[in-house]
Amino acid sequence: MSNPVEKQAEKRTNVLILFTDQQRFDTIQAAGNRHMETPNLDRLVAQGCLYTHAHSSNPVCMPARHDLLTGLPGRAHGYFTNDKSRPIKDYSMPTVARIFSENDYRTAAIGKMHFRPSRMHHGYNELILMEEIPKRRQDDQYASYLAEQGLGTIQNIHGIRANLYHIPQQPQMEEAHHPNRWVADRAMDWLEQNGEEPFFLFCSWIHPHPPWAVPNEYRELYRDREIPQPSPVTRSYPFEEPGSVWYGDDENPENIREIREAYYASVTHVDFHIGRLLDYLEAKQILDNTLVIFASDHGDMLYDKGFFQKSLPYDGSVRIPFIVRYPEKVKAGTSSEAFVDLLDIMPTCLDACGLAYPDSPYELPGESLFALHPRRNRELQTSSFGEGKNRWVMVRERQYKYVYFYNKGTEQLYDLENDPQELHNLIGTGKEPEWVIARLKNEAIRYEERWGPENAIRENNFLAVDGQGIRTGAKYGNIQFHTMDERGPSERGEQYIRECRWALQGENGIQLNEICNEPEYVEKFLRAWEAFAKDKELAVRELFK
Repeated sequence: MSNPVEKQAEKRTNVLILFTDQQRFDTIQAAGNRHMETPNLDRLVAQGCLYTHAHSSNPVCMPARHDLLTGLPGRAHGYFTNDKSRPIKDYSMPTVARIFSENDYRTAAIGKMHFRPSRMHHGYNELILMEEIPKRRQDDQYASYLAEQGLGTIQNIHGIRANLYHIPQQPQMEEAHHPNRWVADRAMDWLEQNGEEPFFLFCSWIHPHPPWAVPNEYRELYRDREIPQPSPVTRSYPFEEPGSVWYGDDENPENIREIREAYYASVTHVDFHIGRLLDYLEAKQILDNTLVIFASDHGDMLYDKGFFQKSLPYDGSVRIPFIVRYPEKVKAGTSSEAFVDLLDIMPTCLDACGLAYPDSPYELPGESLFALHPRRNRELQTSSFGEGKNRWVMVRERQYKYVYFYNKGTEQLYDLENDPQELHNLIGTGKEPEWVIARLKNEAIRYEERWGPENAIRENNFLAVDGQGIRTGAKYGNIQFHTMDERGPSERGEQYIRECRWALQGENGIQLNEICNEPEYVEKFLRAWEAFAKDKELAVRELFK
């Protein structure tokens, strides 16, 4: 009789993708970030390979996730930015989930997917969803779970967005029902039911995406700790100049520190539950036969350069953590400076499991990290975002990063060796190396011609777009009023106020807590809700005037 280890070695390789939302590259202690508490990601680093120059191929949720799903950029799947109004461009294109399902793997996705429609399976055998803003409880297993636990009256199940989007807050439920725990619990339940079958499992957490609603004990970890300070405000066109309320330039240092503490606490909370899942795999003796990839869809500026959020070509937004653990092909405790991105995940998974990409009109631009004869140039990295006046494309090498904004043909060039915080745009200074600009610009044009929006390039050059500046990366961007609650507007407003009061308990948000206790606040909130659909800034100002 063979022993369990020999029996396991005969089995097909499993795949586990651990995916967070909006996690910066510099949030793992083992990667040299001593301010972080990430013992379980550190464990993955010690047991696998850390890619120190990993990037998001498109640093915003929907495009990044569809890049990973299909192994292809926006030209193929249709998403250059978050667009909930349209489904995927081509339903027939291969997806990593469909390929594994068709090769007799059990496949499941747990957590945030950001598909449109939300329950479009794209080849997964099972979708166990936990979306940021579910429209219907019936479509979202986490929302349904809360209702089953007697917590169905909570409107803001992932923290209060709207006017509190970037204000640290207390979660609306106990840790036993917290979304970060729920993803790990459902993953272990699914694995238990899966038994001995080969699997492809995608686990996706919403944190550390704001709003940051994590248990207080995790926030306390960072209270007196020395943490990095944001880089100086250096916004320029096509963004608003310094001094913008919309970008949060009136924030005081204490508020910025609280934001960063809460963000890092969110990372640590997810790390804890990743550890629980890894412990389970180890106890079941299936960890070493599983390709484990940890990554994030994009980062968060955390007020670096005067920006919040994502969708930007700067490191805080576009660089991501990336770890691969697979003892059969990855030496433990190693690291690589090679450029990798989300487009490499599909071919890496297929290679590890001996599966082929099917016949298709598409050619994968990414490549397996285990390729014996690599063809991809790992000395260059391209990333892009948006359409029309909001679009940019970035190409970087070891020393220089070139960015082209279609908005009035704005160009930027950064010397990352001498200016790692990307504070000094060399374009127009007389110090820019023209040969570097020409080479990187040519690469950007070539990428756009192949993978960018249609008609972005004409006669081997960019088409500049006239238009006013843009507000991407702002503090108040993408805030939303939304509820699944079927009660009337007045009752919803009252429930919202109750949740605000709970979320802001403690030393944070005292001023807002006092506002929430004003009798007229409910009326003020309802007026803002009505105004929001017409003008976001008006809505925000209505709440705080």
